[in-house]
Order: sequence, then C-alpha cells, then structure tokens
Amino acid sequence: MATLVIVTHEYDVFAYRRGAADAPLISPYLLFDVLKELETLGHRWRVTRGANPVGGDLALLHVDATIVDEQYLSLGSHYPRTINFGTGDITKRKVSRLLLSRDDSWDGPVLVKANLNNSGIMEDLHNRGALRAGRPLPHPGVRKADPYTVFERLDDIDEQIWDDPALVVERFMPEMDESGGYVLRTWVFMGPRERCTRMVTSTWLSKAADVIRHEPIEVPEPLRAERQRLNFDFGKFDFVMHDGVPVLLDANRTPGIAQAIRPMMKAGARNLAEGLDALVRGVG
Repeated sequence: MATLVIVTHEYDVFAYRRGAADAPLISPYLLFDVLKELETLGHRWRVTRGANPVGGDLALLHVDATIVDEQYLSLGSHYPRTINFGTGDITKRKVSRLLLSRDDSWDGPVLVKANLNNSGIMEDLHNRGALRAGRPLPHPGVRKADPYTVFERLDDIDEQIWDDPALVVERFMPEMDESGGYVLRTWVFMGPRERCTRMVTSTWLSKAADVIRHEPIEVPEPLRAERQRLNFDFGKFDFVMHDGVPVLLDANRTPGIAQAIRPMMKAGARNLAEGLDALVRGVG
C-alpha cells in the first residue's frame, strides 16, 4: 500500500462539502473519482494545498494553473517518484501546432485566444483568493482574457492583438460532422490506461458541456508522440482530425467533468484508477 500526495495550488479547491459538515466530499475534477477508486485498490491519498511537502510515497502535480510556479515543481524532489511534474507549462505557445505569426501565409479563418489555459480563469481566481487573504498575488499582471474570436483572414488581425503577449493567433480548423454539428475528440489517459471519445457538439467552440452525442474511438498514434513531447503521465487532450491527421487543440493536467458527460466520465474512473495504480507501483 502506498500514500499518494496530490499537490494543489494554495488557492485551488480540489474537493468540498455542500451543506452539512458531514456531507460527502464532491469535486469538479476528474481525478477525484479516480482517487476514490484507487482506495479500493489498497492505496491512500492526501491533498496538500500550497507548496508544502507532506509525507507520502510519491506525488502527483495537480496545480490548476497554466504555468506552475517553481516552488510547486520543486516539491518533486521530496518524493522518490512523481507523476506529471514534467507538465509545468501548458500554455498555447507550448502546446499548439496551429500558431500563426503576422508574417505567415494562411488563407483560411483564424482564431484569437488566450495563451493561458481556459482564458486565464483559474489564474484570476487564484489572484482573487490572494486579495481576500491580503497576500501577494500568485499571478501578478495576469488578466482574464476575452472569449475566443474568429476572423475571416489573417489580414483582419489588428496590430494590438499581435503585440499582446497574453493572446495567440491560430489557424481555425474546426472538424464538422455530417449532421452539421462540430466534432470534438478527447483523449483521457492515466499511465497505461486511456479512453478516447468522439463527441458532436452544437457550437464551433466544441465544449463538452454542449455535447449532443458521443462514441468511443481509437487513439490516433501521432497523439502519443504529442503526449511524450509534453511529458504527460495523466491528462486530457482535445483534438480534431483533418485529412486523417490529429490536430491537438488543448492539453490539460487538471481536467474537470462537464455535466453533460459526467456519467461517462464517472463510469471510466475505475479504468483510470487501474492506470494510476500502475504508476503508484512504478510499473506504468
């Protein structure tokens, strides 16, 4: 039996109780249900908030910020083995292969989005938590970005956007379903275990909350090379397919659970827990 330490940000809320003090813990994160299944496999887990080492056999990085501060990454040295400590930077500039510069040639539509994950929402929440506590901001200078914006062509991009380091410009390459909806593909993995899903959504943003239907699919082999490039032991990759080639859209080390696909995600928790068990035992 091993004890797994879950490293979270000082202002993250990994799990909480709604209502009475003896109410069961609930969590917005996919990992939570996986950890409950891990308990049935004979392991323990504990959550630490902030950059404070606690006793355990290994640690899993679950800091919900796009760029993880070095004080959290350095916690890895306190444990014989770690999970996901190589994923400290998941900015679009690190992850995306769709990035454009002002000098590129691209005739199609373009998408302007935040360099930070989820438009910088978590960084903004962390900063708000620090303000309430009268503490220094953990992400000084970071602001929550506007929603994604699509432009018809590259020439429509204003110089102010190009000069803003908080924003990136990408080729806009949605995948369409024969029904007229938009396709979003997700690959969730934990060590050697995985689940890959094709979802049809109602909007071009292709968020899981807008899922109309979904079905299991095989993992495209080129995505495995992307996982290796980005040093992920556990996470969720969003992608689309174009001409038989997967195009990575997003990489997330702290995936949540959208309400529309919660039953599917919870049903897959045991499979991922067995993958986490392999990582805990050092065989994944």
